[in-house]
Amino acid sequence: MQNTINLAFGQAADLLALAEHNPENLIETKNETSTKWKSLHQKLLELYLEETRKQKQSHPTNTFYPSRLLDKLVKKDHLNCLVLNLFPDCEGYSLMLKGKNEADSETIRLSYEESELLEYIDNEQLPPVLIDLLEKSQANLFHSGCVIVEIRDYRRSNTNNYSTTYTLLQPTAQSLTCDINAITNDGHHWSQDDRSKLESQMLLATQGVCLDPSPAVFIIANGIQNQKKKFSTKGIKRCIKKYSQCAIHRKRKLMNCSAPQSLRLHDFVTSRKEKPRRMVPVNLKVGKSTVDLWKKRPVYLSIPKNVDVDKFAKVIPKKSSESLDNTLVIVEEHIMESDRGTGKIYYTHLIIQQRQSDDFYVGQLHVDGDYKMGSQGCSCSLSTDFHWPLDRM
Repeated sequence: MQNTINLAFGQAADLLALAEHNPENLIETKNETSTKWKSLHQKLLELYLEETRKQKQSHPTNTFYPSRLLDKLVKKDHLNCLVLNLFPDCEGYSLMLKGKNEADSETIRLSYEESELLEYIDNEQLPPVLIDLLEKSQANLFHSGCVIVEIRDYRRSNTNNYSTTYTLLQPTAQSLTCDINAITNDGHHWSQDDRSKLESQMLLATQGVCLDPSPAVFIIANGIQNQKKKFSTKGIKRCIKKYSQCAIHRKRKLMNCSAPQSLRLHDFVTSRKEKPRRMVPVNLKVGKSTVDLWKKRPVYLSIPKNVDVDKFAKVIPKKSSESLDNTLVIVEEHIMESDRGTGKIYYTHLIIQQRQSDDFYVGQLHVDGDYKMGSQGCSCSLSTDFHWPLDRM
């Protein structure tokens, strides 16, 4: 089994090498008249052989692969094309159909968010939604069941200039089904055998069928498809969508919109960071001669000869007569109540008393977290010789 697989890979490598250097050896030569109708794929093959032959004559030692064959064939045979216009920013894209006298009729512009049609063109598949529109066109846009699309990209230039590329849209199983249903719905009765024969003939006419049982054919086809879809993986497409026209337009639109309620603080902090900070003016002038702010030298001040003590002193009045009464007299009393929103009253009662015989103060503090008439809270007392500690209570 392993030997058979290795042999198939060897045959595939030989066929690819032969196709690179001498592709005409792989084609069976037949006596065909020049007036016979040729399909689009046959024309591309003949153009490939012609370009390869020219390159061999000009560069016999080097091997070059012919490129942009479809572009050359369109310009050579003046083939009709479906035009796709890609406009910059949020202008979207549109389709153009050529009519009589080379007059172009442009369809409505679609936004890049409606990307279903663009995905079909990117995969080189014929969109089923365009079949009816293409059939009603005044110019014949079908070539061997395929449609050539001329892509005009205006996004790379600020003027009306554009870059042009061509791509070939090939029919799919879905588009063939739509064609078969359109043909059989002509008012006549079509049996199942007739529908099967029609489907087989359309498949032979539009899609090449290889009946070679060699595994080398499968290996070559798989390698060509892998080379063609190398940059079409899900991960790469996901990264590309971040920089697409639709994503850029959405980002610009969200930047101009107001933030939701939950992100307004974030936007405020971001705007504060982005604002340029104002430089605070700094006064670098040297101060007076009496104070040196730079080297911080000691300042020598002269002592005044005369000081008016009565101007700055405060006289403490003495008591008229000393008393031996030790009863406490209420000096200050404060009652505070507050409601903290829970329906409970926070009650505080502060009493400051003084003894008549000396300057001895006694403070009493009563606190109740849920005050009601007749309720008992917490109490404490404090005695001191000064009044200022009681003020902190």
